[in-house]
Amino acid sequence: LLLDFEKLITVINPNLNEKLTTLPEVTKVIKDQRNDIKVFVAEDSPMLRDLLVQTLHDAGYITTRDFSNGKLAWEALQKIGQEEAPLDDSINILISDIEMPQMDGHHLLTQIREHNKLGKLPVIFFSSLINEEMRRKGEAIGANGQISKPEIGQLIDLIDRLVFKK
Repeated sequence: LLLDFEKLITVINPNLNEKLTTLPEVTKVIKDQRNDIKVFVAEDSPMLRDLLVQTLHDAGYITTRDFSNGKLAWEALQKIGQEEAPLDDSINILISDIEMPQMDGHHLLTQIREHNKLGKLPVIFFSSLINEEMRRKGEAIGANGQISKPEIGQLIDLIDRLVFKK
């Protein structure tokens, strides 16, 4: 029996669900710029994964691939790493939870940073586990950003800054 603790929390506290889906207003021009950005999402909670992907789509990030754990994301990234095409043809940014089965976000990021082609890929941790200790660990292994769930507005702003180099 697997429990989706994050779903339970949003049932207990509906305000969290609102924070996860409330986006700042954006213009059509900004949404159109986001259309071509390829976002990978690694999140083990099915409810949060679906909510995050839908929220990314609502913000204009319509080209997404999602994975239920770090291992599946890593396998997809390895295939991209073997391709001749530039990295940006397949992925522009990865958003990852930290605590996941099979391969956690920290291990996933370590694998990415050690890979020749994937090493510069922007990676954001979007997790309920972001505290000072986790923030230091994320910085030490090369996270480009770390946002606490459920701050989706901050996540969208950080994605914009990283992929558009604002």
